[in-house]
Amino acid sequence: MGDSNTSAPVLDNIKARFSAFSNAERLVARTILSDYPASSLGSVSSIAKNAGVSAPSVVRFAKALGYSSYIEFREAVLAEIAAQSKGPLDRARRLGSESHIPQVQEKIDILLANATHDLAAVPVAEWDGLSQLLADSSKSIYVAGGRFSTAVARILALNLQLLRPHVILLDDLSQRDKSILLDMNRKSVFVVFDFYRYEKSMIRAAHVAKQKGATIILVSDENISPIKKDASMILPVSTTSFLPMSGLSAATAIIEILLGDVYEKIGDSAKRHLTDWELLTGDETLQ
Repeated sequence: MGDSNTSAPVLDNIKARFSAFSNAERLVARTILSDYPASSLGSVSSIAKNAGVSAPSVVRFAKALGYSSYIEFREAVLAEIAAQSKGPLDRARRLGSESHIPQVQEKIDILLANATHDLAAVPVAEWDGLSQLLADSSKSIYVAGGRFSTAVARILALNLQLLRPHVILLDDLSQRDKSILLDMNRKSVFVVFDFYRYEKSMIRAAHVAKQKGATIILVSDENISPIKKDASMILPVSTTSFLPMSGLSAATAIIEILLGDVYEKIGDSAKRHLTDWELLTGDETLQ
């Protein structure tokens, strides 16, 4: 065993050291955090493939945490699983897999447990960096989503437009909005929502934006879109649904919490921007 703080939970250890990881090690960390602990129990090669890095990068990740090998890291995870009592997320997952039809409260518990799990998996430094980036008025923010995830993309874009300038929703990347990608630069931030089944137009758009110098923020499902190779920041979210399709409840909740943090970071200028919006649109509504 290396210098790992074995008294700290493995998950806390990963999040505490996240900012010190190399870029490749961060990709491994994000992959593991996306569905911990199940995501950490595969082989080195499978984790490397999922993270889009080499197998030695996975081993270096384990050693950066203080373990002598990835096997030792995995054994620590297994020991924690054995020692811990079943928490609300495990109960929620069991409820979702049982043959009976969950009642309304059970469904609410499942969705809340997944959203809580997703938020807990995001390192504090990553969350703060993301909210700060979206609050930076010197950046131009572009937001896009796929066929269904565009619903959450619109929530983010429309609310950001109330709080700050230079926010553009791209809702036709296959045609009308293509040319906007060519205007992106190092002061551009491109927030992309891409859930399974991953859309080629979204993957292509993110790659073009990255080549132009934009910072790519990816919001994706637990398996994580191929856009992860171009993303500087990744928010993996649960897509649990009681319909035969990807659910957006966890993504919606997390985006609304993120917007609250962005609002706080922008401060007084957000209030002034809101006031300007009210003056502009005041005669368009009943109240």
